[in-house]
Amino acid sequence: MKHWLFVVLLLALAGCGVGVTETTGASLSAPPPDGSYNDTDVMFLQMAVPQHEQGIEMARLATERATRREIRDLAAAIAATQKDELAEMKVWLEKWNQPVAYDPEPNAHAGHGGMHGSDPVVLTVLRDTPAGPDFDSRFLNLLTGHQHGAVELARMEEKDGRHPDARSLAGRIIKSRAAQIRQMGTYLGS
Repeated sequence: MKHWLFVVLLLALAGCGVGVTETTGASLSAPPPDGSYNDTDVMFLQMAVPQHEQGIEMARLATERATRREIRDLAAAIAATQKDELAEMKVWLEKWNQPVAYDPEPNAHAGHGGMHGSDPVVLTVLRDTPAGPDFDSRFLNLLTGHQHGAVELARMEEKDGRHPDARSLAGRIIKSRAAQIRQMGTYLGS
């Protein structure tokens, strides 16, 4: 009798709509009614939000402290682009009834290569660096690493995401951040 009850319970649970997603194995609490996005789309946006916020703050510091005009100009352009992207990402998450913040537990992100978010130490280092040539090189080196993280995160979205707008954003991030990395490399070499 107990085995029969277990089988009935198992079959009932199997048909209740609580599924395991393909990309992370995590259970979605409320799948989108139209199937337009998946857990990778949500995770990408949730992790990109703090990454963008940190990038904006790094750029703000550079517009105030960099000694070279081309670095200040690059920083201003980065801030403008990332502010627009940040607003767009937050709108999607709210529209999808998803929290803007990601799960800070590192083990929650093991299925996609770990967390690719921001590191608060980066901002501390930049804030503690006075204006001058040392700030310029430190900013360029730290932002280069930061933008590599953005590219890695966006590649995850391109590979496993479903929502066309989120995937398009990921493609734009890969292209623009790769160009910024190349540009910063020329600044570091001069």
